[in-house]
Amino acid sequence: MGAKIKISYEKPEELKQIVAMLSPVMRSCKVAKGQQGRYKKAYVEIEGIADKMPQNGE
Repeated sequence: MGAKIKISYEKPEELKQIVAMLSPVMRSCKVAKGQQGRYKKAYVEIEGIADKMPQNGE
């Protein structure tokens, strides 16, 4: 089981720091296109601990 996180940031450096912190559990990171305004958005998908545990029958 995983989770999806929406991240709001102002500077690309902020997103890089967050991605670096989440990298051990991160599946993907997508930056929204055509962004205007003060805050930019990115969407991160992370895997949970349950994803790394053996499932029944394995």
